[in-house]
Amino acid sequence: MGTHTQSLTATALAALLTISSVIARAADVPEEFIKAGEARRAEIPLGGDFKPDPKQPVFVAVGHGARILLSRDDGKTWTQVFFGYPGADHGGWATNCVAYAGGVFVVPVGWTQPTSYLASEDGVHWRHLTDGKTVFDRRSNDPRLMPTALSMAGGHGVFVASGYMDFTATPDLGHTWTKVSLWGVDKNDPRGRKLVTHHIHTVYCGDASGRFLALGNDRSKENTKFGNLFASDDLGQTWTWIEPKGLDTLHDYEAMICNGKVVVITDAAGANAYRSLDFGNTWEGPFETGATGRPTLSLVGDEFWVVGKTSRASADGVTWRDLPAGMPSGKIVASESGALININRGRMSIMRSGDRGATWQEVFTYEPPETEFIHGGQGLRDAAFGYITATPVAR
Repeated sequence: MGTHTQSLTATALAALLTISSVIARAADVPEEFIKAGEARRAEIPLGGDFKPDPKQPVFVAVGHGARILLSRDDGKTWTQVFFGYPGADHGGWATNCVAYAGGVFVVPVGWTQPTSYLASEDGVHWRHLTDGKTVFDRRSNDPRLMPTALSMAGGHGVFVASGYMDFTATPDLGHTWTKVSLWGVDKNDPRGRKLVTHHIHTVYCGDASGRFLALGNDRSKENTKFGNLFASDDLGQTWTWIEPKGLDTLHDYEAMICNGKVVVITDAAGANAYRSLDFGNTWEGPFETGATGRPTLSLVGDEFWVVGKTSRASADGVTWRDLPAGMPSGKIVASESGALININRGRMSIMRSGDRGATWQEVFTYEPPETEFIHGGQGLRDAAFGYITATPVAR
């Protein structure tokens, strides 16, 4: 088993190249380009022996191509610690999310197949989260290929990934895995509504509830709702399709986040917010945020921030206050000290504020890959704050 999981077998490589050929033809990308990307994936070591010792505070930011950036000094300076292979919004190197829990950062890489989950406990050495003993992709028999994921959340020592119609979870840093499929969940549903969903984003609601909550859009053609809400109260092992009460006036959403006590969803324009005090079962709203310019919803400390042309903040999702003028658009992440960083998918830079958003400085920039086969925004897609092992782990 060790030899099989540490390097691609001829059979696995052949299967991968077959998959790659289909993708290449569909996207009009040369097979050589796809093959090189899959060879890069195979170079990344398997995991299974993570030993987190979370002591040093860091920021991690990620973008397409498995571009992973690390800051050890409260966001003042940054280093690119990993890059996989050029990627865009779809394909094996699409990178949209970074999750953190218990001293480990995890980055799902790939939207549509192929997909892998990369992880690190020291922020420097990145490996596949899986230890290689679980195989999801039976076509290739390669353990590096995981269910495709647009989103991942960490909490209570568990990482849960979601995206299309599957939830994937590991409670032990890649040793064991479960996969829950949503196919057929609507067959005996008393609502009589067909489940057609996509782009499922998952959040952890905090240790007080232990609940993971997931929100996906609604792609049905009849009786269309704002979206589809799912909940897991057993750390991702089983999921319930919730019919939430109080969201009848919500037609489209921008994002959903939780501060451990309150869950907030903002509408697509960012002008209104809805909140839940029971982690998704019932909702109140709409509450006017006062934000304009299609703002981005972020969790800053315990507060909900909607940052756009006009930016506002709230501790409870109901009462909103002004944020400083001139806030850079995009996602805001705070460190424990209160320093803020800002990223934007349309901008190849990181902004930092040490005064709660009153002033901002550009602290990092990078050049996107130059290739005619990569299209779409190359700005950073997500960022997170957490703690890592202070000394890089050499293996």
